[in-house]
Amino acid sequence: MPNNISIVVSAPSGTGKTSIITKAIEENDRFVFVVSTTTRPQRNGESEGESYYYVSQDDFKQMIVRGEFLEWAVVHQNYYGTSKKEVDRIKGLGKIPIFDVDVQGAKQLKGKIKNAVFIFIVPPSIDELRTRLVNRGTDSEHQVSIRLNNAVNEMRDYRIYDYIIVNHDLTEAAEDFKAIIRAERCNVKRFAPDMIRL
Repeated sequence: MPNNISIVVSAPSGTGKTSIITKAIEENDRFVFVVSTTTRPQRNGESEGESYYYVSQDDFKQMIVRGEFLEWAVVHQNYYGTSKKEVDRIKGLGKIPIFDVDVQGAKQLKGKIKNAVFIFIVPPSIDELRTRLVNRGTDSEHQVSIRLNNAVNEMRDYRIYDYIIVNHDLTEAAEDFKAIIRAERCNVKRFAPDMIRL
């Protein structure tokens, strides 16, 4: 697979996106997770520079003014963004970046990143998503309601993606993710520049 490809992944909160991305990275060392910058408080088990880059709202807004983000959005009352510096770091290593962004971020990246594959991961149902969010135990009842409402709105924008994975089962969803990447490796458009020279 050419190194100029990028993988952009979105999903409603609680759908299993992070677990699927983690599996992909563990099995292919050419993939590197793009660490986002956020104003969200750091959770237990998260670490600076691996989970997120944590900044204050004032610092985030200054980064916006300086044009440091490829994309940014306000999600669940917090700011999230992908810095150009982070993507340049990964590309400089000769690796393939995997973006974990919400629908707003995917829309912004759509016009800025060439050779990107856009994958949308969805839950089997809204009821199942509610169960997963409650069982996760990291959000209040009010926050769960906000996330469910956002999930419905996000899923209406499915058409901007190239592929959809329904996460009934994490192992099966991870296999679907790998199958998409394998298919993209064989896509004619990836070979076109070299084939033209023949």
